[in-house]
Amino acid sequence: MKKAVFSLLCFITFLVSAQETVSGTMLHDDTERIHKIYIPSSYTIEKPAPLLLLIHGYSEPAGWILEYTKFQPLAEKYGFIIACPEGKINRAKVPAWDFSSTNEKGEIKDVDYINSFMDKLINDYSIDKKRIYITGFSQGGYMSFIAGCHLNNRIAAIAPVSGAMPVSSLFKCAPVHSTPAIVINGDNDNAVPYNGNRFGKSVKESLNFWIDYNKCDKIPVITSVEDQNPADEQTVEKHEFLNGENHSKIVHYKVVGGTHLWPGREGNTSFEATPIIWKFFSQFKLE
Repeated sequence: MKKAVFSLLCFITFLVSAQETVSGTMLHDDTERIHKIYIPSSYTIEKPAPLLLLIHGYSEPAGWILEYTKFQPLAEKYGFIIACPEGKINRAKVPAWDFSSTNEKGEIKDVDYINSFMDKLINDYSIDKKRIYITGFSQGGYMSFIAGCHLNNRIAAIAPVSGAMPVSSLFKCAPVHSTPAIVINGDNDNAVPYNGNRFGKSVKESLNFWIDYNKCDKIPVITSVEDQNPADEQTVEKHEFLNGENHSKIVHYKVVGGTHLWPGREGNTSFEATPIIWKFFSQFKLE
C-alpha cells in the first residue's frame, strides 16, 4: 500500500512538473474567474520557483497576454512560473479590470482577487514568496501599479507597461518596503497618454512617487538604447534613478514616437521589453 501511495505521489509530481500551460478557474466574490498558468519544465515541488504575475489589458483574455509578451522561453531558461489572472466580464462582454468597485472592507475587489489568486498559487505550487513580481500591459499596467501599492507586502518589484498610476480617490499608495520599478511608456500613446488624463497620472507623476518613496537620485542617468529597427521611426531613452534605499532603483524606458503596444511586438520594435523586464526583476527579492 505504501508503495502504491508513493508511486501515485511521484506520478502526480511528474504531471505537474511536465505541464506547460494550465488553464483553470477560481471562484471569487461569487464569480468564476479564469486564469492561465505556465509551468516551466524544470519545476519541482522541492525547489520554490519565482512567480511572475502577468496582467492583461482591456478586452483581452489571460491567454492573450501570455502569448503576446512571450515570457515562456525565459521561464524555461530561468525556472519561474507565469500566472495570468483574467479580469471580470463587463457589460461590454469583455474581460476588464475594475478600479472602482469595493468590497465590504473597502478594498478594491480586483485587488482582493489578485491577492486571493496569489494565495491559491502558493497553496497549489512551490512558490518563492520573496520573489513575486508583477507586470502588465495597458489596464494591466494600471493594475501593476495598484498591486505594487495595495499588495506591496507581497510584491518584490513591479513593471507597468503602457500604464499609469490611477487618478482615483480609492487609490491609496502606502508601500511598506523599498520597491524597485521598471516603467515603460511610449510618448505617442493615445490610449494611456504620456502626460496623463482623467483616468491616469502622467508618467512623470507616476515615476516621481516611486523615486521619492525609494529615496532614489532625482536626477536620472539617461542613455540611448540601441535601436533594433531604425525603420519604425522610434527611438528609446533609458532613464535610471539610482541609489535608492536597500539597493532599489527606478528605471524608465521612454519610447520616443512609441504608441500603445508592448515593445518588441508589431509597430513597436525598437527594443524588446520582455527580456529587459525579467533581467530587472531577477536582481531583487523581498528582504
